[in-house]
Amino acid sequence: MNLKNKKKLWAPGIIVLLGIFMCSMISCKSPEDPALVISANIFVSDECGLALDVYMNGDYQFSLEYLYYDVIKNVSSGVHEIVAKKKDAEEVIVTEIVNVTASGEIWVWIKYSASLKIVNEYGETLNIYTNGSLQGELEDKESQIFDNVPYGEHVLEVSKTSDNTFVASVTINVLEEKEYTWTIK
Repeated sequence: MNLKNKKKLWAPGIIVLLGIFMCSMISCKSPEDPALVISANIFVSDECGLALDVYMNGDYQFSLEYLYYDVIKNVSSGVHEIVAKKKDAEEVIVTEIVNVTASGEIWVWIKYSASLKIVNEYGETLNIYTNGSLQGELEDKESQIFDNVPYGEHVLEVSKTSDNTFVASVTINVLEEKEYTWTIK
């Protein structure tokens, strides 16, 4: 075979290889392809009873008032630390670790873990009210625990179930994570 015939064989081969290479580049999705980028919105809800400053990975995001929420938008995949502090203070209320593995919405509820135990030693069944709302009945010699009690003042009242006469009340100011107890005698 002479040199001229060899060149004729190489040219179509190179063209075929270039064609295969170009087709593979078109069908592959690069990491910059928007279809492959994971981005989530993290919704943070304040249910702890205090105004909060919210941080993600050490960076301030926003302030939240009690019973409000806000969104940290377009959070990339990976592990992120959400820290809620008392507003304008350094006291950390909650730290949550969020692992973003898919696009969509993620909710973080900032709650406080104080609890309230009510003990009935009054001698009869009582209705329990917190902040004016009926919570249920409590039999004599029994107790009931309310979890996730938010910061702040809470007015507790009890009435006899027999005639709805109010027999006791107390105001409890929740200032720290612990179990608060009210015994009705």
